[in-house]
Amino acid sequence: MSVVLAADAGATKVLLQARDTASKEVLAEARYLSKGFPSLVALVKQFQNDYPLPVMDAAVFGVPGPVNGRLVDLTNLPWRVEADELENACGFSRVKLVNDFYAAARGVDELHEDDWITLQEGQIDPQGNRLVIGAGSGLGVAPVKNCDGRFIPQSSEGGHIDFAPVNDAQMRILTWLRQKWSHVSYERLLSGEGLETLYHFYSQQSHGHGRKRIRAAEMLDSAQAGDAIAQSTLETFVEVYGAYVGNAALIWEARAGVFLAGGIAPKIQDWMRSKRFMEGMLSKGRMRSLVAQFPVKLVVNESVGLLGALAEAEQLAKE
Repeated sequence: MSVVLAADAGATKVLLQARDTASKEVLAEARYLSKGFPSLVALVKQFQNDYPLPVMDAAVFGVPGPVNGRLVDLTNLPWRVEADELENACGFSRVKLVNDFYAAARGVDELHEDDWITLQEGQIDPQGNRLVIGAGSGLGVAPVKNCDGRFIPQSSEGGHIDFAPVNDAQMRILTWLRQKWSHVSYERLLSGEGLETLYHFYSQQSHGHGRKRIRAAEMLDSAQAGDAIAQSTLETFVEVYGAYVGNAALIWEARAGVFLAGGIAPKIQDWMRSKRFMEGMLSKGRMRSLVAQFPVKLVVNESVGLLGALAEAEQLAKE
């Protein structure tokens, strides 16, 4: 029997699953809040205490940040993750660290049609490349190369490219954000924190101050309850999201599909289906017809990153 561990670690939560690779039996799975632990090692040790398991042959951790070999400093969480430390402290035979959106892109292969909804049919080319993008605690991006029918994800930190406003309202937002940050990336808007930042902006615009704030998790309910500020926040969020997706698709022509993962989009599906998102994505001037050709899928299976880490762990165990 070969046992592997996979983890999808984010700034908000960490999902873990241990699996028998021969029988595909799930031996243990859990979800922990990241802020409750001083390090990933401490969190994994808690998992091992909660679920006694045999020695793991391989473990793969999808982590939010640029992976430098066997080391990564997480972008939105004060953790330094070292593969050697995980092996030694937790008793793993082999550990591999991958970017969280590399894992999400790997997980797309494990999805079924009921794991996504189609935002744009496009014209799928099975020989084309893919693109995986997702807003959650941060903004993840993974170009995926089609190598003779096998999709190979590429790690990237494309969520941190400069925010490019496309209208006067967004220019005002950028000017306001530059009072706080000298560099304003798309992640500053397209993330859970970004939703809260946009709400703060519109609250100031409406009331002359930003004292009224709500959490990102409450945004949809507030908008549905008639909160005009939450509605403006979501309208701008999906407009910027669409523009970003269209930009990324021009850089990396995803003729085999653009897949939107991350924790936010599934929760605001009606807004993601809106004209604001689609027009933001398609408004590329002379390249509008090109972007209209790319299939766009909204992934509603929020375990896609964990599925990708599992696939990577099973491959690692075989090597």
